[in-house]
Amino acid sequence: MNVLYIDYGDVVSNNHTYQYYGDLFRELQHLSKVYLFQGIPNNINDILSQIDDTVDCIIFGLGYFAQSNQEFFNRIEGLDTVEIPVACMIHKPQTMLTEKLEFCKINNVDLVIDSQCTYKEFQERTGIKSMRIPFTATPKLFYPRDVEKKYDIGFSGALHGKENDGRQKIQGPTANLRERVYEKLVAKNRNTFWNSSNTMEYRIQSTEEYATKINECRMWLATTGPVLDVSPRYFEVMLSKTLLLCNNMPEQYEDYFTDGVNCVIFNNDLSDFDEKLDYYLNNESETNRIIETAYETAINNYTWHHMAKKLIEQIKEL
Repeated sequence: MNVLYIDYGDVVSNNHTYQYYGDLFRELQHLSKVYLFQGIPNNINDILSQIDDTVDCIIFGLGYFAQSNQEFFNRIEGLDTVEIPVACMIHKPQTMLTEKLEFCKINNVDLVIDSQCTYKEFQERTGIKSMRIPFTATPKLFYPRDVEKKYDIGFSGALHGKENDGRQKIQGPTANLRERVYEKLVAKNRNTFWNSSNTMEYRIQSTEEYATKINECRMWLATTGPVLDVSPRYFEVMLSKTLLLCNNMPEQYEDYFTDGVNCVIFNNDLSDFDEKLDYYLNNESETNRIIETAYETAINNYTWHHMAKKLIEQIKEL
């Protein structure tokens, strides 16, 4: 299959600030011949005419839909009449979702891709076939390393605290969750690796260093995001054979994460947080059982390679 992949930002290397923006693109390169266009197309036929091969489909990537500029979401000349499947990977729905979905409608897109359980909602709103491809991880970077377990629990990521205007970034039962967890860990003097703030200064500089830190912890915390979304962190932890510790999430995620089976889930009010930490830190056999199940689940079903194959199969059906 020959693919025209349209995106914005660095998806070729592993050096993007958010590496997962390009993970699907890089796996597609192993399965298809992929032509990359970076920017906003003016006329889709002009781009296609510059490619020697016959293109079988067009995919708009995560970086394109991460933008918050209306310029990205206008009608593209020729896209609504092109005679090959067009797929769009919706991203950051908390910003300009109406404009992003409208882009799919006015350009006669054939497939909407969503990483979260909201894909059904998007299909209802647009009338366009939608599918779910979760943000996963690659075992090329996340795997069990032979390093010492230095910490009981670890976390690295945005704090998701207050916005510049003083409002909480996340509302509802998960508001301020990461700060509340940190306060719990400090109060109990837990052996913790914690790397988080409301700025980008906290960021670990390399994927290798980040992946190694996960391996150095017996448990790693992953919590839902601003729209109760699940990040690649969940699968990165599972592939690393570190115990995944996560907060209660919408029931639509039960197909992926089950408490006591492939992860440990705590209540959003933290009422059982200390109890669960103590139990699994002191029950090595139970912890190892969950870790092994999680690893087998991820490595056999939820790598970026699996997601790329799933997408190609769906596009062929179109």
